[in-house]
Amino acid sequence: MRRIRITLGVSCFLLGGILLMSLFGEIFRLKTAEETDMIHSFYEIGKDELDVLFLGSSHLYYGVQPNELWKEYGITSYVMGSPEQTTASSYYLLKEAFQYQSPKVVVMESYYLWYNALYRSEERTHQAFDGVRLGKAKLEMLSAFFADQGLTKQLSFCLPFVLYHSRWDSLEDYDFNSASYLRGARIDYTTYVNENPQKKFKRREIPELNQEYLEKIIELCEENGAEFMMFGIPYGPWDGLKNYRRRQSVNVFLEEYLEERGMPFLFYQRDYPELIDFATDFRDEGHLNTPGAKKLTHHLGGWLKEHYGLAGHRGEERYASWDDALAQYEKAAAAAEEAAAAA
Repeated sequence: MRRIRITLGVSCFLLGGILLMSLFGEIFRLKTAEETDMIHSFYEIGKDELDVLFLGSSHLYYGVQPNELWKEYGITSYVMGSPEQTTASSYYLLKEAFQYQSPKVVVMESYYLWYNALYRSEERTHQAFDGVRLGKAKLEMLSAFFADQGLTKQLSFCLPFVLYHSRWDSLEDYDFNSASYLRGARIDYTTYVNENPQKKFKRREIPELNQEYLEKIIELCEENGAEFMMFGIPYGPWDGLKNYRRRQSVNVFLEEYLEERGMPFLFYQRDYPELIDFATDFRDEGHLNTPGAKKLTHHLGGWLKEHYGLAGHRGEERYASWDDALAQYEKAAAAAEEAAAAA
């Protein structure tokens, strides 16, 4: 009997320790793009509330504003973006998302389809997955990415507190209060005068690894009753004209690749050159600012509504929280715009 009590006591102590580390791990872990904590915010959305789920890199969370989709069309959406998000990372994040949401459309941003690896770096993988709840999708990601790199590395993803416990003296307000009203996007009114080479692009195939994971994403969408499409967000030649042309050429391949499967690809930089002003709509050479994101989001929202029959939910009691989020977003956007003008 005494041995049973000791065993139960030790078990409870260990379980309590793990729960505490999980709790503090949420606070201490390094957030993606500061206040934009996409995974933490994702779990705050009501089950099966999303019409559209977005996947992609930093081009995505700077380039699409879910609150603008809600304001203009009553479409509910979420930006599940992370810096340098690879195709494989998008796949496992989508597996996680389908545990909680049943979006009608999954929209994937195309920039990192050129990159031939499972993940960009451990840092970027942590930014994408530290906030993901421990479960099937996360364990499958760890097995695929880090199976041969030891238990300690995998444990750092399961219990982020192990990796970030020393951040106690650098915590900010957003570590305790995530801006869930942003729905995974980021506000930025910085203005950068960008260059638009406006070249014709050749066709360049994406790496075989990415084709494999893109097929998995398409299959996963079919299994869950979601339509799939992709789009290319405009960007400038931030790392040289040669790389710029090579990466834009990937979009030509993706357009043909998806067309064969009856799926759309919107190549904004080539097909809608009048939409984005390169003198006013960028925050840097690679990313749109919020005025640019509004333009792209409004166009994309109209396209989604027309082609997928998304009716919108404005005025429905179940979606009252989306009006609250919009009010917070507009207040934050106005403050950011005023601060940028005064800088």
